[in-house]
Amino acid sequence: MNNMASNSSRNLLLFATVLLYVFAPAAATRSYCFPGMVGSPSDLIPSCRDYVEQATCGFDTEGPPFMARDDCCKQLAAIPQHCRCEALRYFIGRRSRPDQIGGLIDLDGCPREPQRDFARILVTPGQCNLATIHNAPYCLAMDESQWH
Repeated sequence: MNNMASNSSRNLLLFATVLLYVFAPAAATRSYCFPGMVGSPSDLIPSCRDYVEQATCGFDTEGPPFMARDDCCKQLAAIPQHCRCEALRYFIGRRSRPDQIGGLIDLDGCPREPQRDFARILVTPGQCNLATIHNAPYCLAMDESQWH
């Protein structure tokens, strides 16, 4: 009887260890994407501002038009996969908090809302095609009402 109790305890401990191993990294990555960072995460992708302004507002950027997109995609690719959606959320900024501008600003003839709409799709196949925390080139919950 003691052997069965001992085996049951070991199985329970093994199961708890496996659960911890599986879920702890996912829980930790949500709040630890940008620890100790000076500035804001929107500063991680300054080339994306140029690309978004070019694509949504028709603004010229330095160099050939494709360079803005390539530079943006390189900067997004340098961000860990599990943090890309969070970086885009910071970049887009909160509509409900105008004091937290993020990476996008209202410009003459180019309001922030179309820029936000375009920035939401930067990781998709038609743009940078980068995997995210969802193991796919998409960010879910990009509407501010769905943010944590």
